[in-house]
Amino acid sequence: MNISNMTLEQKVGQLFALTSKGTTVSPETRQLVAEKKLGGVFLNIDSLQDPEQVKRLTDDLQREALTNGAGIPLFISADFVAGAGCKLKGGAVHFPKNRAIGAAGDERLAYESGRVTAEESLAMGVNFNYSPVTDINNNPGNPVIGTHSFGDDPESVSLLANAVIRGYQDHGLIATAKHFPGHGDTNIDSHYNLPELTFDRERLEKFELEPFRRAIAAGVEAIMIGHISVPALDSTGLPASLSYEMTTRLLREELGFQGLIVTDGLSMKGITNRYSMEEACVRALHAGADILLGTARSHEEALSMVETVMAAVTGGDISEARIDESVARILAAKEKYGLTRERFAEASSSADGLSRLDAEPSRRVSREIAELALCPLHGMAALPSDGQPWTLIRDVKAEMFASRLKDQLGGRLAGEVTIPSYLELGEALDRIGGGSRIIVAVCHNKPIDQAYLAQMNERLRQRGGSGVRWVHFGSNYDADHLPDVPVLLAYDHAPSLQEAAVSRLLGT
Repeated sequence: MNISNMTLEQKVGQLFALTSKGTTVSPETRQLVAEKKLGGVFLNIDSLQDPEQVKRLTDDLQREALTNGAGIPLFISADFVAGAGCKLKGGAVHFPKNRAIGAAGDERLAYESGRVTAEESLAMGVNFNYSPVTDINNNPGNPVIGTHSFGDDPESVSLLANAVIRGYQDHGLIATAKHFPGHGDTNIDSHYNLPELTFDRERLEKFELEPFRRAIAAGVEAIMIGHISVPALDSTGLPASLSYEMTTRLLREELGFQGLIVTDGLSMKGITNRYSMEEACVRALHAGADILLGTARSHEEALSMVETVMAAVTGGDISEARIDESVARILAAKEKYGLTRERFAEASSSADGLSRLDAEPSRRVSREIAELALCPLHGMAALPSDGQPWTLIRDVKAEMFASRLKDQLGGRLAGEVTIPSYLELGEALDRIGGGSRIIVAVCHNKPIDQAYLAQMNERLRQRGGSGVRWVHFGSNYDADHLPDVPVLLAYDHAPSLQEAAVSRLLGT
């Protein structure tokens, strides 16, 4: 569609990616697409069940947009940060998280993970991925980025992020580098409050900004701007997502990014502790954002956000020329990726692609990453082949690990204790005799309290290293606080990592 033929309602609608709730198109979402002429819909986890359901949902959304909405296909986005299967209940490949890809250190496999994710996402009708995370996580206390990051140095993060970006975009899926200008070296989660990067410009240039600079050079189509205050870049204390200095002057002008700038979710408390979502929409557009990720908390709030932007334009607070700049970028990206009325119906009419999801060659890529990623620490060795029994203590997320271990160990697995989380590990140890040999399997994607780990380290040290194995499906920083415990570090509880961990533990 030519922008000159669009109504103001159609233009404003293109600026929004609003959340679809539920596994089918709700009447509320249908109203937003039809009446507010939405340009994008974000699929949250409660909209993602299995590939067939997602395909039905996305087809219905697109039909609504083409028939009753703006007449322009939707950007349908998701947070498939670890493969198209990471948010589903099955049916697509769930890759290890980025930190495991970083540990594997293989650009080819990183690219292949992107390729598989692109092909599987597009088969389900998802055309825009809010991934990869290009933050550098060098802060052990970071409560949110952690294992979503490829690593703790600019070079490896840049190389692997760009490999994933190429894998996505070479195969038709829009990639998003996030969270600009960098959320790695923070100790506050922007879902709950506003983090602040206190570093000077020289440090930011060499560290936080480098992966984004490299992603721009590699041709990334979108960058998600975070809710992060950076006084060295904007002394007002505004979050980057609402800051003209960071969104336009730095990202658009200094770094030369000409693609789509997407806000992080506007319902996050890094925003809503200070602004209403409606005010945030207007401020973000003034700052230079193209797409407003309006993760509204109610249907009324979603309607109000769109209506507030409309009123800001008709009232002269935002110029229509400013809106046109963003709409032109959005339409250009939709044209480039085949999201046009003329090309879309034919391209999206078939569900044949679903039969190729979760294929063995794709799962093999995930297994190769997992095998390379595993890291034995503190004298970790395979279980001795002496026939002596072991007892497994594991949390509920390590179910696949437990099942495979049981199959392989047979009668050598004397018992299994399942706990809700690592917090109950001490109680489980109390129930097991001091002479028992134990395997601990913990899944946790955020840092575990250091004092707690020190306590577990001492308790397990007293048992003797030969009688303990800890398989850690979590942060590498946690392992630093278990110096006397043999640890097999797996970074993440993806199925392929659980399988690979059993093989490594048994020396097979």
